[in-house]
Parts: sequence; structure tokens; C-alpha cells
Amino acid sequence: MGLSSNIATRLLVDLKTEKRLRAEVAAFDKELKAAVAKKEKDKEDKLKKKKPQMDQMRLKASSGRMKVTLVTFVPFILIYYLIAGALGGLSVIVAFSPIPIPYITTPNAAHIGTMPLFWWYSLSSFSFTFILQKLLGTSPT
Repeated sequence: MGLSSNIATRLLVDLKTEKRLRAEVAAFDKELKAAVAKKEKDKEDKLKKKKPQMDQMRLKASSGRMKVTLVTFVPFILIYYLIAGALGGLSVIVAFSPIPIPYITTPNAAHIGTMPLFWWYSLSSFSFTFILQKLLGTSPT
């Protein structure tokens, strides 16, 4: 599912424009923060007048990612619940952790942490998402 999400990102988001907009907004934020820190009132006022334009750019940069979320969210939820149903429910134990992870695993008699489907999927998804984003060049930063 992570692979399909990243492919959808490559297809639906203009990554070059997004990167350029994010860089411009970051430079503006840095410049405004420096002006406030140095108490340069004239420069700060000038930059604050540009703030609505920068907010529009920030919104435009993030709206492409929102399109991907809108397109993939419902199918991913359906797939997740179909898999959960096939395995026996959302709280079915699907993995064991040799290291207890607070709030995620529950120790059993052998002192091995058991991990329900929800937590296993969440940890796996987060782990592989960053790798896939780097490999496919869809990382937001």
C-alpha cells in the first residue's frame, strides 16, 4: 500500500513545484524570524505584508499531497479492514517482539511482547514509508 501511495504521489503531485514552493516559504520564514529576533521593525513590517502571499504558497505546496490522501484513503481503509477480517479482527496478535514496547506490546508468559495487527501495521508502514519515499523521490523535504 505504501508503494501504491508513493506512485500516486509521483503521478498526482508536481514534485518540482512543490519543492520550489517549500524552499521559498522556508526562506521567508527564516528571514521573518531573523528580522523579529534582530528587532528590525521596517524589515519585519515589509515581510509581514508578504505573509498572505507566503501562506497561499504554503497551502499550494501542501494541497498536492492532500489530493493523494483523498484518492488513497478510502481504498486503504477498505483493504486494511478486509485483511483484518481475514486474520480474525483488529486485535488479533500478528507479531511478537523480543523487546517490550510500552503501550504497543503486551507481555505474555514467555516474556515476549505480543503485537496486535493495528500496531504491527502502523510500525511497519512508518518504517517502510520513509525508505520508499527516498527511493521514489517523493519525500516532502
